[in-house]
Amino acid sequence: MKTRNIIACLFLLFATQAVTAQNNAEALIRLMVNQMKSHKNVELDYKYQIGTEGLSTDAQQGKAWLQGEAYKVEMVEQQIISDGKTIWTYLVDEEEVMVSNATEGEDNTPLKLLTSLDENYAATLTGMDAKGNATIELASPIGQYRRITLRANPNKLAISSMDVYMEDGTKLILTIDEMKFDQNLDDKFFTFDTKKHPNVDVIDMR
Repeated sequence: MKTRNIIACLFLLFATQAVTAQNNAEALIRLMVNQMKSHKNVELDYKYQIGTEGLSTDAQQGKAWLQGEAYKVEMVEQQIISDGKTIWTYLVDEEEVMVSNATEGEDNTPLKLLTSLDENYAATLTGMDAKGNATIELASPIGQYRRITLRANPNKLAISSMDVYMEDGTKLILTIDEMKFDQNLDDKFFTFDTKKHPNVDVIDMR
């Protein structure tokens, strides 16, 4: 009887710890998302790597901006720009820009993914290092981003890195070097200006 009581107590203890860890993770994610949404815009300097079947590319430098439904992502080989209604995907080396319609609420870039973490993903706290940095596992049964390993500083409410596991098996590794808020950006910043790229072939897919 005593043994059963001890086992029952241990089970309740572990269950309580698991629930607390999950609640802490969800609360932290919610605070970080709310902080980003409280600003007019977010600017990110980051490094990224893409991995498939155990292989990964060299780290490349990128830059991104997010303002409401509008966003702009600059990478070495391409730029993705959206004003919330239209998406321009500019392939730098090919000198082509593909134009398509934006889908409302779709997490079609890792940048927009940042502001939907508290809505679409179940979060669990899986680790905390000596400096107080948290590791959080996020999972979603739907969408192109199925699982995310996120590392963040709870005191600063700042994300330091994300390992994003996509539906097709690709892994995207993002390391955030710097995050700025409330930059002076006009609406034209989130559009593709063909006048500045006269030699670019425009492919309208709408």
